[in-house]
Amino acid sequence: MARSATIPNSDIEFRREGAGSRAIVFVHGFLDDQHVWNPVIAELTASEFETVQLDLAGSGDRTEASGPFTYDRFAADLCAVVDALDKPFVLVGHSMAAPVVELVAAARPDRAMGLVLLSPIPMAGTRLPDEAIETFRSLGALGAPELRAARRQTAPSAPEVEVDRLATVAAKGRPEVVRTEADLWNNGHPAGGRPSGFSGPVLVLPGADDPLITAAVVASGVGARFDSDNTTVTEIEKSGHWPHIERPSAVATEIDRFLIGNFAVGKHS
Repeated sequence: MARSATIPNSDIEFRREGAGSRAIVFVHGFLDDQHVWNPVIAELTASEFETVQLDLAGSGDRTEASGPFTYDRFAADLCAVVDALDKPFVLVGHSMAAPVVELVAAARPDRAMGLVLLSPIPMAGTRLPDEAIETFRSLGALGAPELRAARRQTAPSAPEVEVDRLATVAAKGRPEVVRTEADLWNNGHPAGGRPSGFSGPVLVLPGADDPLITAAVVASGVGARFDSDNTTVTEIEKSGHWPHIERPSAVATEIDRFLIGNFAVGKHS
């Protein structure tokens, strides 16, 4: 049964399910919340892993959180969560959260077992021109109907109910936070200028039809920073920027394969 836990003296709350000796922690991307992972978690079959979900500051149930809204702050919050778990863990990050989970894995090498990166924003940022990133900066001023249309463009295969939910969640974002986060993932983190500090196994799952995180972006901005012998890139077919809601079964299958292949885990019966 799912249960909630909190980090003392903070607004950080996280959802835990299962009692495995290891954890798999899911971190959402730009304008999303922790529940975006529910379809994938429901399909996972690898045993021995407790699942953990949380909202980043400024998102979901933490829309009223104060700043700073930076990669280092997000990573510090996630470090607090994995420290509270006190067990080995795999981190799963989508889009803007890919740099966050990488920073945490590098900061906790004794317990970080692996990384799964879905449609990952490069650590060095996307470096979109100003007129292009302004479209994303301005999303916080839009209502749910307009946000729904924007989500549909980048997640063409997502079920209608999921697109509706994504739009409703995105509409809760404060405009000033949305602008700050758009600049954050566009400009990147200084760590993007050097090889990754994490040397463990990495699974990269881009959407085959993603208009933002293309195969070229993945190859040059993401895969090239990790150990090539320890990194697997698998495109999720018929998926745009949200493989986890467009093709949750396919994503869960790849995560299960990653866990079983690298960490010798079993499956639920």
